[in-house]
Amino acid sequence: MRNFILLLSFTIVSFLFAVFTGGEILYYIFFADVVLLLLNFLYAAIGILSLSIEIDTESTEIHVDDKIKYSIKVKNKLFLPLAFVSIDENNKNFFPITTNLNPFQKKVIKRNVLFKKRGIYTVGPIVVKIKDPFSIFQIKMTVNRKYNIVVYPKAYDVAFDLPLASEVGGFASHAKQFEDYTNLANLREYVDGDSLKKVHWRISAKLQRLYVKEYQHTALSEIVVLWDLCKNHYKADDGTIDEMTAECVLSLVKYCLTNGLPVRLVDYETNRPLAQCSRVNDFSIIKFWTLKLFPIYEMDFGRKLFEYVSCVPKDSTIAIITPSIDETLLAVLSQININQNIVVFYTNKDKLDEKTENGLENLGIKLISWRDMYEGVHMEVQYN
Repeated sequence: MRNFILLLSFTIVSFLFAVFTGGEILYYIFFADVVLLLLNFLYAAIGILSLSIEIDTESTEIHVDDKIKYSIKVKNKLFLPLAFVSIDENNKNFFPITTNLNPFQKKVIKRNVLFKKRGIYTVGPIVVKIKDPFSIFQIKMTVNRKYNIVVYPKAYDVAFDLPLASEVGGFASHAKQFEDYTNLANLREYVDGDSLKKVHWRISAKLQRLYVKEYQHTALSEIVVLWDLCKNHYKADDGTIDEMTAECVLSLVKYCLTNGLPVRLVDYETNRPLAQCSRVNDFSIIKFWTLKLFPIYEMDFGRKLFEYVSCVPKDSTIAIITPSIDETLLAVLSQININQNIVVFYTNKDKLDEKTENGLENLGIKLISWRDMYEGVHMEVQYN
């Protein structure tokens, strides 16, 4: 821009001198300046049109602490050599790259990025700038192609010793609320009082009598996951504790679904279920939510726990996942621990003090230190 202003000023001055003095040489200088301006502008304009940009990525889904490789391919499609090409990825980890391209030349910029936190990251858009050889004109072009890189927490393949109302695999129950509508057990003739919703209409039409469906009765201990997202509990965190807590959530859910235990993930803000999963295929739903949930809430976790626990079925197991166990939380747990299965996963890097451990033990609440489990299994990552 500075060179453009200087040359433009000189052109204007030479024109004014030529007009008022009538000097032939000054006219030549003026026309030479105009031609130089036009040629440099055409150079930059043609140069930006001659570029093609492509982004190639090895994958779009990875896990925390994994690296992803991607490349930016820049090609000069015309005969015009480009002396100054700037490529800016809008990424604070990388400085803009300045290079040159010969006629029909292609260059590849390779990137290797390590992701330390879960989330959805974007590669692109890319801003390309072209300058003429005298740096008089600069023309910018934005390549709006974007690639989303999804970074999940790691899920570890570990076994959890959970306090359950029933053994893993379920138990027999004849209550209507435990009917498994995916498992048909029998067909029988309709009797007064049967629900018309259970009538097997196709069979009934064939046999000219009403037949109703009977289902298998099963009941499984549901695991209700309460994830502590109170931001005060992550004050001194550089992101490590948050990631460890997310890994604990994901590893627990994976274990439960693999062993046929239904899981309910509760929304911190509304106390409503975010997800209710019962099959291994549902694991991707919980993985999705780990990308959305972060410790951003003001409300204390103990208060949220007290609000929610009243609507948890007595035969469920409450899995509390938190990096902070203080006297307030112990007081809340002492009030709710009546005919309720509770397990607390402690996800802080610092060891829990003996007094707090004894307090949980006296309440009959199982404590699992995720840090201790993590140190034993962190090399056995499951990329599912």
